[in-house]
Amino acid sequence: MTAALAPAPGVDDPLEALLLPFSDTPRPLLDQRRLLRRTDTKLVCPIGSLAGLLPLVARDYAVLRVPSGAAIADYRNLYFDTPQLQLFHDHRRGRRIRHKVRIRHYPDRHVSFLEVKTRRSELVVDKRRLAIAFGGERLGEGELAWVAGRVGELADHLHPQVRVDYRRVTLVGLASHERVTIDVDIELAGLTGVPRVLGPIAVVEVKQARLSHDTPIMRALAAAGLRPASSKYALAITRLRPDVRCNRLMPDLRAFARSLS
Repeated sequence: MTAALAPAPGVDDPLEALLLPFSDTPRPLLDQRRLLRRTDTKLVCPIGSLAGLLPLVARDYAVLRVPSGAAIADYRNLYFDTPQLQLFHDHRRGRRIRHKVRIRHYPDRHVSFLEVKTRRSELVVDKRRLAIAFGGERLGEGELAWVAGRVGELADHLHPQVRVDYRRVTLVGLASHERVTIDVDIELAGLTGVPRVLGPIAVVEVKQARLSHDTPIMRALAAAGLRPASSKYALAITRLRPDVRCNRLMPDLRAFARSLS
């Protein structure tokens, strides 16, 4: 059974308690760490592992807080793809240039964005986003034109496919040019039906301007022996659509399974 986080006196959420030693992220530092063009390193671990990992880097990173003062934010995501799931299969096949298209809602801040992430190599990722009305999920002519400017004619064939919701911790490097996100309580859902909760795991993603293994979080992750993770969109498709081919993703899927055991 995967270990859970132990409760802490005076704090209802044990993950929030682990984040108490972190300083708050000042706005100028956050602006310096936007990293819309970046490298991504994504790993998965049992959520109980965070109790050993986070104290190791508390002096090196600040935590990004939501307006209420909490250190954990809610994220709601609606992913788009073609009826044949071309964007998913581009990922599965390892196509050099591939995209993800989603609408992301930030309930704690009451804002929403239409986002396109373009992977230009195994290391480099570009992210662009367009502000939309909070809670909106319809792609009108203006939104489709904006998406087409990034993915081409695929924009005409995109439809909602799956929802992926989670709670996220964002850490910002005080000296290192990087951001770290930690996603927990991950729920996957089709457009109808009951969401599927992945279980007590955490997906840790390190975003850097240039890949470096010599930063506090990367050293801590390497020492913990964490396993590589696939994208949450790809995971949602493989979990919710058992008819879809996913051979190339099996190592990542097995890593998720081992983290749950």
